[in-house]
Amino acid sequence: MEQSNLYLHKFYTQLGHYPLHGIGVHPSKLPALHSHKPEQIDELVAVELQHLKTHYADEEQRYVDQMLIENPIVVERRAPPTTKPQATQVHPMPTKTQSQATTGGSSRDAQRQRAESCRKSRYNNKIKKAKLRFRHKFVCSQLTESAGALDYMRDVIAQAEAQLMARGFSRVALERMRQNFGVDRCGAALATNMDH
Repeated sequence: MEQSNLYLHKFYTQLGHYPLHGIGVHPSKLPALHSHKPEQIDELVAVELQHLKTHYADEEQRYVDQMLIENPIVVERRAPPTTKPQATQVHPMPTKTQSQATTGGSSRDAQRQRAESCRKSRYNNKIKKAKLRFRHKFVCSQLTESAGALDYMRDVIAQAEAQLMARGFSRVALERMRQNFGVDRCGAALATNMDH
């Protein structure tokens, strides 16, 4: 949660609403808010969202890589098939001709290649499954954090509304603000998404 707040600080400083202390952004690099048109604000939001998506994907990949390092994938070699011991009878072995010898050698090579290919396939499948498992774990932890942040924001909104009501703000004005800023709409959409 702390890292995402850093990115929000940057975004708000670009809009000009956020105090600059402790952020490390030089004031001359920030555009003034009054010079922004609505299209520019939408563009800033789109750029910041893309930045956050990229950051999230990088964090997810870092987490998956770290988990793969901590939990290496091991693929055991399959034991060669055991052959039944044949009765020891003395039969004269026919001698192989040159063409029969090369055919036997190439079939062994083909069998080795198939075995190696199967081993690589099993290894790659295990890696894919592990990556999916780790990604799922990462996303679940992020959703848990987001749910906590959402609950916190609901508490902050409730406290702000209580303070405004205590100062004499009317309930109608609060409802109008909630509608203007989409508080109810966002909360309802998030609640239905969390249920699914």
